[in-house]
Amino acid sequence: MIRILFVDDDADVREAMQRTLRERRNEWAMEFASSGPAALDQLARAPADVIVSDMRMPGMDGWELLGEVRDLYPQTIRLVLSGHADARSIMRAVGTAHQYLAKPCESAALKAAISQAHMLRRTLNSDRLAKLVGHVDMLPSAPSAFQEILACLQRPTATISDAAKIIGRDVAMTANVIKMVNSAFFGARHPVSTADRAVAYLGLDTLGALVLGHGVFKSGVATGIEGFSLERLWQHSFDVAAAARTVALCEKFPAAKADEAFLCGMLHDVGKVVYATRGAVPPDWPPATVGEALAQMDAHHADVGAYLLGLWGFPNPIVEAVAFHERPGQTSGEGLSLPRLIHIADRLVHRRGEASPDSVVRELEPGLLEELGLVDHWPEWLAKLDSLEAQGEGGT
Repeated sequence: MIRILFVDDDADVREAMQRTLRERRNEWAMEFASSGPAALDQLARAPADVIVSDMRMPGMDGWELLGEVRDLYPQTIRLVLSGHADARSIMRAVGTAHQYLAKPCESAALKAAISQAHMLRRTLNSDRLAKLVGHVDMLPSAPSAFQEILACLQRPTATISDAAKIIGRDVAMTANVIKMVNSAFFGARHPVSTADRAVAYLGLDTLGALVLGHGVFKSGVATGIEGFSLERLWQHSFDVAAAARTVALCEKFPAAKADEAFLCGMLHDVGKVVYATRGAVPPDWPPATVGEALAQMDAHHADVGAYLLGLWGFPNPIVEAVAFHERPGQTSGEGLSLPRLIHIADRLVHRRGEASPDSVVRELEPGLLEELGLVDHWPEWLAKLDSLEAQGEGGT
């Protein structure tokens, strides 16, 4: 049974929540606390699977509480349910809460958020990996991209297009900005799935305040894993995103679906960025060797990335594409689904780079192109990617 701790200093709100969620009492073990310290006392007795906290409370506020929970119980899923938001709150939410739900919140939305988060947790099926993801406060950007966005936002002549181009080429910035825009902080009526739309939605003034004033983005740090580079991951992710969009357009996908494929390509290896967050690795989980660290990352990055994006409220199709891009045959979708498309794009990029001495050639899932009836399309996709590279629009 899933254990959930609700924290709110308003007794009426707690009672209303108990009534609203009464129908789930056979599935959820629900406890209620009136303050941050009381919540920590209850967690010390029995850690929760999910904590749902108000933001403004006397003494210890919601952000302080969730920061403590992140450090002490990283495997606990952290949700905010509050009616207050400002720029400072947004910045703090990026580092402490997995999702932000706005009051008044329909009971169906709250139930769905909790159920989805717990379902993801069960799918991950690893306390160790849950702790790894739970320690992450913010994903690190490639150092060059971080310096580019700082310089861009300080230029008086900077445009939304300039900022979106930089953000859209960095895995961490893309994930962070889309998470923010799709949260209840900004109340977007429809999910935003591209970096340029997210930046346009925020506007340069808000983006500048968040990045320059509140440090929402941060530069990458040394991973301690020899042979791993955020810069190379940055380039590979962009190449896969470009390849995914190219294949989607070759196969006559609508423009919106091609954009979604691009986002999935950018985020397909986001789990590796989690491993790159040096401070995220629990102290009791040091890799025995460099080789072991790389093997762990290679084996689990898809699960870790999907779990993180799911916790952040990304749409299911994107979460599924990240989760199954290494093994698309395990999905139930038909035709050229997003997991299959990203798998193909990833292999196209690896295959085009096989002449490089440090490249890793990965094979397509056996029988995939035959099953889809796309065997003879592979040369066309490669030729199109070569053409785009020659035009300076893509490439490895």
